Amino acid sequence: SLENVYLAGGEPLLMKENKEFLDKLHDANPECMVRVNTNLSKTETGVMDSICKFKNVHWTVSIDAIEEQYEYIRHHGNWDDFLNNLKYISTLGHKITFNMLYFVLNYKSIFKTVQFLQKLGFHNNSFVIGPVFTPETLNVLNLPADEIENCKEALRKEIDTKPGFLYQNSLENILSYLTDTKFCANIEATKEKLKNMDLRRNTDYTNAFPELHKGVLN
Repeated sequence: SLENVYLAGGEPLLMKENKEFLDKLHDANPECMVRVNTNLSKTETGVMDSICKFKNVHWTVSIDAIEEQYEYIRHHGNWDDFLNNLKYISTLGHKITFNMLYFVLNYKSIFKTVQFLQKLGFHNNSFVIGPVFTPETLNVLNLPADEIENCKEALRKEIDTKPGFLYQNSLENILSYLTDTKFCANIEATKEKLKNMDLRRNTDYTNAFPELHKGVLN
């Protein structure tokens, strides 16, 4: 029987086919290791219940911000639903890792997100953070040069606390990326990207990210 199963691609908690497969797998091998990549937002298909029957589960949870900023970045996502789901799987003894992206919208608030999760009891080995490469319009390197220097300083300050583990490794990698990468910045393209996205989704990034709008993109 299978010893390891990896659920990824799209949003696995929404794929009804996964429920039938997981239920049969649990009957055949309840000790199987299940790995799942998810944004942990939509659970009404019952797939999450089937996953939670297993003892050996590694959740890789996508999250880039909290509260209103979470709902803007994860359009159609609900922060309260996400948080309730996270708290629930936290009671099961499963391994949980956070896959986080560092980009134009959250380069300041990402530390707040990590601190929020730390207060929930998550270890610094739970955080894997990397810069957004595509779309290029959301790459943090589009920011003005002085703001990039502010980013580097914020990263150095966090690194100086010596958090260790995957979190520190992520911070050091992002700092190296900002320092060493050649990039043709185009902040006007970033503004246009956000404008078009808001028109398409009927949202307004300035509500969720007022500091970014007033200080950088205005």
